[in-house]
Amino acid sequence: MNNHNQNRNTLIGGLVADAASLGLHWLYDVNRIKEVTQQHNNRVAFLPVDKYNYRDEVGYFAHGHKHSGMLTHYGESLRLMINSMNDYQGEFNLASVQQHFKDSFGAGGSFQGYIDKPTAGTLKNLASGQTEPSGIEDDQLPALARLSPVILAYHAHDDFQAILKQATEITNTHSDALDYGQVYADLLTLILSGAELNTALQQVAEQAPESVRKGLKDALNSTQTDAVQYGETTGRACPLSQAMPLCFHILNNTESYQQAVETNILAGGDNAGRAIVIGTLLGAYYGIDENKGIPIVWLLRLEDGLVLWQVCDELTQQLC
Repeated sequence: MNNHNQNRNTLIGGLVADAASLGLHWLYDVNRIKEVTQQHNNRVAFLPVDKYNYRDEVGYFAHGHKHSGMLTHYGESLRLMINSMNDYQGEFNLASVQQHFKDSFGAGGSFQGYIDKPTAGTLKNLASGQTEPSGIEDDQLPALARLSPVILAYHAHDDFQAILKQATEITNTHSDALDYGQVYADLLTLILSGAELNTALQQVAEQAPESVRKGLKDALNSTQTDAVQYGETTGRACPLSQAMPLCFHILNNTESYQQAVETNILAGGDNAGRAIVIGTLLGAYYGIDENKGIPIVWLLRLEDGLVLWQVCDELTQQLC
C-alpha cells in the first residue's frame, strides 16, 4: 500500500467506523444490544436509529435527529479537522481549526445534534477569547477524534509533540487526554511504518506513560478474549482510562476491520468514540479489502460518502 492510499484509508476508516456505530451508540446494556442485532438478522453495523432500543434507561439516546449512514459528533470533529487542513494545503493551523469548530458546532453552525461537555466548554472559551488552549479539563474521547490527520501530517517532524499537544488541547487539557493522545499517535505511527499490529500494541503499551501503562498492558495480557465481557473490567464509558484499554483489547483479539468495528459496537457504551480510534488504526493497517479491510459495502452506506472520500483524498494528496 503506498503512502497516499494508506493515509486516505486511515481517515476514511475512522469516518466509516464512526457512522457504523451510530445506531447503537451509548447503549450500555450489552444484552439489549444483542437483542437488537438479532432483530436485524444479526447485523451489527449501520443499524437504524431507534429510541425504543434505549427504553428502561439502558443507555443515553442522543441521536434522534440522525439516521443510518450519518456521522456522530465524533466523526464531524474529524471531518472539520480534515477540512481545515485542506484549507491550509495540508498544514495544521490552530486558528483555522478553531474557526471550523465554531462553524460546525457553534450557534447557527452546520452541525445539528448532541453537544458534549468538552465541545460546549470549548465553544464557551472561544467565545470569551480564550484560544491557547481553548479546551477544558476533560479526560474523555473527544480529545482523540480529530488527531489522525495531524498524526499523518507531522509524525516524522521534529516539532510533532508540540503540535500534537496543541491539537489535543483544542478541546481537552486533562493529563489523560495528552497521555492517551500520545499512545494513539505512537500506535498509528508504528502501523504507518509497517509494524505488525500485535507487535505495535505491545511496544506502545510497554512505552506508554506510567500513569496509563497498566491498563493497556492488562488489556493485552488478559486471558479473556471476548471484548464484550472484558468491557466489564475496563468500563464502557467515555473516559479515556476506560476506552483506550478496551480499544487495545479489541485490536489485539480481532483479525479484520469489520470484526473489530462490530466487536466494538457490541461492547456497548461509547462505542462511536472508540470507533474513531479503532477505525483509523485498522484503515491504515488493512486498507480497503473485502477480506480483512474496510468493506466496500460499508463505504456505500456512508452518507456524503463521495464528498468524504474526496476530502480525505485531497488531504492525503497534499501530504505526499
